[in-house]
Amino acid sequence: MNALKVKRDNHGRWAVWVAVSVLLLALLLAACGRDEPSPAMTAPPTPASEGEDGDSESTPAVGTVPEIAAIQPTVALTSAEMQIPVVTLEPTPATVDVTPVGVTDTTAIAAAPLVVAKESDCSIESDLDLAGYAGVEEMMGCPQEAARFDPVGIEEFGDGPDFDRFMLWFSWEEQIYVLFPDGSWRQYPDTWEEGDPTFTCNPLEGKATSPPLPRRGFGKLWCEDAKVQSVMGFTPREERLCQHTVLQRFEEGRVLACFEDATVRYFRIMDDQTWRLDVQ
Repeated sequence: MNALKVKRDNHGRWAVWVAVSVLLLALLLAACGRDEPSPAMTAPPTPASEGEDGDSESTPAVGTVPEIAAIQPTVALTSAEMQIPVVTLEPTPATVDVTPVGVTDTTAIAAAPLVVAKESDCSIESDLDLAGYAGVEEMMGCPQEAARFDPVGIEEFGDGPDFDRFMLWFSWEEQIYVLFPDGSWRQYPDTWEEGDPTFTCNPLEGKATSPPLPRRGFGKLWCEDAKVQSVMGFTPREERLCQHTVLQRFEEGRVLACFEDATVRYFRIMDDQTWRLDVQ
């Protein structure tokens, strides 16, 4: 009995070993053949069948997708139905209230005549550099000659910034025009020459300087004429030339435009010995 039992145990172990070996071999063969493409399965052709009239009818092979005809729309749209309607928008004019603020009665505005600037009747036109001086011909009459642009010296006297007294030097005339604070002006010859002392006098203690003392031609006139000195007083600035000068004679006198930086001084030197100043 024991010998039979041992023999059965050995036979069982051998069977297990064989089964395990077969399983390993199958797995190995499956892994090796994984990269190879599987052979395509082609269905055998089906023989043609004869119909009742003896004609043969072809049967599509298994696995072939039959061609599907394109689906046509069942509803046909005309060109008029497919046209997109165009909508035209008409702009509505806006109403703008142009009535000035604070004005309730617009009747006077509607009745006011339109003022049109009349053309000048003057044979000689005002210089373009005087175009910024509005109404110059209304104040001074027609120009009598073309403008000139010679150097003009200027110096303020008294207290500023709204100065009311000046000295002007017209280089081509060698004349000094003293514009007094009472609105009158007077003309003096310029007698100072190169080589003369810069300061003709010094009523102040210490070294003469300008300011407050006028110098050169303005200073000589100031020192030699007691009335000029007492009326004009001292100067807060040194004399200098206008950066740009326009001088033109009109019927009522001469107009001098002295340009300095962003400031333009318009001097009206009237023939009746009065003067006016407008600053822009």
